[in-house]
Amino acid sequence: MSYDALGYYKILNATAETDTETLKINYREMAKKWHPDYNTESGAIEIFQKLSVAYETLQDDEKRKIYNLLSQVYTEKDYPDVETIEPFMQEKGTSVRVLNITDIRGKIIKTEENNNKYICSYSEGLRLEFKKSLLNWCLGWWSLKGILKTPKAIISNIKKVNERFDNLKLLIHNTVAYYKQGNKTAAVQSAIAALPYATTEATVLLKAFIAEQNIRVPRPSKWNFGMLKVMQLLLPLILIILSTFPYSAKYISEADLMRYFSQKKEISYYQEVDAGGKRGRTVDDVIVSKIINIPVDKGDDSKLYHVSSSVKVMYGPDDDFDVLKEIAAGTTVRLTGRSPDNIWARIMIDNGEMGFLRAEVLQKGIGTPIPEYSEIILHY
Repeated sequence: MSYDALGYYKILNATAETDTETLKINYREMAKKWHPDYNTESGAIEIFQKLSVAYETLQDDEKRKIYNLLSQVYTEKDYPDVETIEPFMQEKGTSVRVLNITDIRGKIIKTEENNNKYICSYSEGLRLEFKKSLLNWCLGWWSLKGILKTPKAIISNIKKVNERFDNLKLLIHNTVAYYKQGNKTAAVQSAIAALPYATTEATVLLKAFIAEQNIRVPRPSKWNFGMLKVMQLLLPLILIILSTFPYSAKYISEADLMRYFSQKKEISYYQEVDAGGKRGRTVDDVIVSKIINIPVDKGDDSKLYHVSSSVKVMYGPDDDFDVLKEIAAGTTVRLTGRSPDNIWARIMIDNGEMGFLRAEVLQKGIGTPIPEYSEIILHY
């Protein structure tokens, strides 16, 4: 790209290294030559006007700095109006990038191909890459040309995830736009983000700009471009993983599951328990881990235990569950299940509800007298 987007240095016979005094001398010489009072050639007025604008820009350090930066990424055709310049995706902050994505749509007898550039945040980029990939994989193949173009588009989308020049242009543009707004923090963050994409000349300019601001800013968020590339292949990867499930499941035994639940204490399912008596068959109102069930026989006193101290009965086999009830030391309960590691016991309390407590607090046999209304024993 031209370092002199609008030809300001060229028309003044200068370079980026020309000092202000030499620039003034060159301007005066050229102004005398092209001033309409002394030069009647066709186009002299336009040249003189451009000379004036060029000198006004380059003799001012601030304007010259901005011109040099924008000249790294813009040409005369697309050079922005510096006085009205706005940052791209301002509401998303400084961590934005350009994604180049090709869409293929096979429509039986014709094929549509669209190449678009999107400015987005990282989270939006992940969703966008996956969405476009999904559409390409599902809709790109439905024509003869689509069969040929879709794989090329997917490969192209992977290669263009972190395209250098488009991102340099975006970030230098935002550097200048934030700076013009007076937001130096965002301007410096954009300049830092632009460095990995910069040419040697642009790097010198960006580092000088950052140093001139003389402020410390949080470093801009890093992008995981590898993950963005994976998004283009996520659908086939998911299908491959799912296809292996039928083959892996047959090697898992009940013993494996018991060990798994014992170690992980994962929450898995509701468990039906036969409470007997008036309550009949019930389903616990909590989701429980893999519990070894002990049938409820209210005439069986061997499953009666009492608690050695005041304890909280939980809705599930973990201290993170809500408390069902707190019972006093000596309270008699009925054992109805235990975890494979014997850490947790499922018990029935007097009102017939079931909850969990740590097995270490249980002692065999009846403690304090069992109330007449209790559901844990059979009443005659």
